[in-house]
Amino acid sequence: MTEEYGVIAHAFSTYESRRSASDPEPFTRGINSIQLMNDGSRWWVVSIFWLGEGPDHPLPAKYLPGGGGG
Repeated sequence: MTEEYGVIAHAFSTYESRRSASDPEPFTRGINSIQLMNDGSRWWVVSIFWLGEGPDHPLPAKYLPGGGGG
């Protein structure tokens, strides 16, 4: 999910980590928060922060595949 205002943008993306492509389930997953700035010719990454999913902060359904957050 990406939002833009002028020359700035914020993108949320989910991630999953597996030790092998054949693993049926990821051993961890979470959300990336990416801030970007456009200088008129390209987008630059200003910052990236991520937070792993846990009992106190499960991934919201809108960020999961088919969750309608797009």
